[in-house]
Amino acid sequence: MPKSDTTLIELAGGEETLRVVVQDFYDRVFPDVMIGFFFKGLEKANLVQLELEFVLELLGAEGRYTGRPMRKAHAKHPILGGQFNRRLQILRETLADNKVPQAVQDHWLEHTISLRDQITPNTRGDCRPPQP
Repeated sequence: MPKSDTTLIELAGGEETLRVVVQDFYDRVFPDVMIGFFFKGLEKANLVQLELEFVLELLGAEGRYTGRPMRKAHAKHPILGGQFNRRLQILRETLADNKVPQAVQDHWLEHTISLRDQITPNTRGDCRPPQP
């Protein structure tokens, strides 16, 4: 756990270190066979910037995120539970491979999981659409 006067951003190594982690994450997500198609035609650099802003705010920076709210940003995509879980797994692997401190990983992953109902109505965790 960080000392009380150390922010999670500082513990993670600062903004530039976090940019490297977010870039690595998108380098993994874009070609992924299960979820990469969601990003087809999108500008990776723009997504990296928005995600970095999101993460910086999540880790304690004030007013950094300039993107749309999660529910609105993901509304046009029929994201299934298994696809949400796949993104989460890629994030876990990226954070671990980049040796992000455990306290930062825990905070980041817990927050991501807390957004699940804003991103997908499918809570089963599989790749089948919810049944009526």
